[in-house]
Amino acid sequence: MSSYKVLGYIKDELDFRTISEWEEIAEKILKFQKAGFDTRGGDFRCVRMLDCPIDVFEQFKDIVNSAFGYLYHDVNRFDSVDTKNFFNFVEDFVNYRVWSLRNEFQSYFPNIDNLRFAFFYTRDDIEPYVLIDDEFTTQIYGSTYNPRVVCHYATPNGAKNIMSALKTGQEFDISCFTVAERPFFRSQSNLMITLVGNVRAGFKSDVKSFAVNNGRRALNLYRIGYPGGDSNLCYELDSCDSENRTSLWNEYITTPIKVLSIEELR
Repeated sequence: MSSYKVLGYIKDELDFRTISEWEEIAEKILKFQKAGFDTRGGDFRCVRMLDCPIDVFEQFKDIVNSAFGYLYHDVNRFDSVDTKNFFNFVEDFVNYRVWSLRNEFQSYFPNIDNLRFAFFYTRDDIEPYVLIDDEFTTQIYGSTYNPRVVCHYATPNGAKNIMSALKTGQEFDISCFTVAERPFFRSQSNLMITLVGNVRAGFKSDVKSFAVNNGRRALNLYRIGYPGGDSNLCYELDSCDSENRTSLWNEYITTPIKVLSIEELR
């Protein structure tokens, strides 16, 4: 996967955890918080300055860095994001956000407890993502093999990446569509590839997703809602090709199997 350049930043599969695993991390940090350690004010802090064992303080920092340290990478990517955003997120996550995660999203999935989640900067905020792995796909469609003819906008280099990956057997998922009511927003993606792909997940309208280093993608959970209170996730794929209420385009997270044609857009 890492040998193929993709738009955006590739996330690490190891940063994804089940909700129960995130809750365990939060419980550990809450114990340190009760002992006087926290991340208020934009840094690691011990409120009991005269009773703050250095070794315990280091343990506290190690737990936070081990669980959330990957977010440091994004601090340098965004002008409006600094370390204070990171520490504020940790505090809110431990005290509040993780405890509502299951209730907020469990209605969308047959078994949310078996899915894996991580949190990434998106438009200057840290938002939840779910990994679209085999567990996700099997829960929704009952199988990890769901072939479908779809389309994909690509740059010339992107098209070369797909062709090279097919020749070498390298798998990675891409965003595809079958219905579009508006032109694509990246002018440099001037090729439309029609291909047979193995669908990992289908959505009635476009989603925000990140590439992951195991070849899969991760879905921004704030894109799982849909006008009228429905789910954006298609629980059977034919429903993805119906009328789009957002007037944009539908989206399939797809592993390319075979390229059928490449058309230059003018």
